[in-house]
Amino acid sequence: MQKSVGGILRGCFILLLLAVFSANASEGGKEGGEGLYQKLDPFTVNLAGLTQVIQMSITLKLAKPETGAKVILYTPAVRHAVILLLSEKNAEQLSTPEGKKRLILETRAAINKAIELNVKEGVAEVLLESVLIQ
Repeated sequence: MQKSVGGILRGCFILLLLAVFSANASEGGKEGGEGLYQKLDPFTVNLAGLTQVIQMSITLKLAKPETGAKVILYTPAVRHAVILLLSEKNAEQLSTPEGKKRLILETRAAINKAIELNVKEGVAEVLLESVLIQ
């Protein structure tokens, strides 16, 4: 009985999230393929070598409105994937514009893998809001 109630609650939660994201897309979403945006909580991670820390804030550009519900549902897996990716990097790799562009592509791939979607259905772009290495 408890499993069925939990499943029903989870289903209702997902439907509610889909309704919210669909409403945002039809009312305030951008047309012409500009997509929806979803901000993630900031990341603070030790870089490789453990002598420096990166603080990074990102926003995801979603390919479809329903992707937002999946990102929320898979938040622990998304954060885990990004943290592992960042912990493999060092400050030299991230200090150049090319390094940041590579990080953006790798982050998008890691998040899409975590939410089990491809670029056309999942996260279309990762936008850096802030990057601080100390």
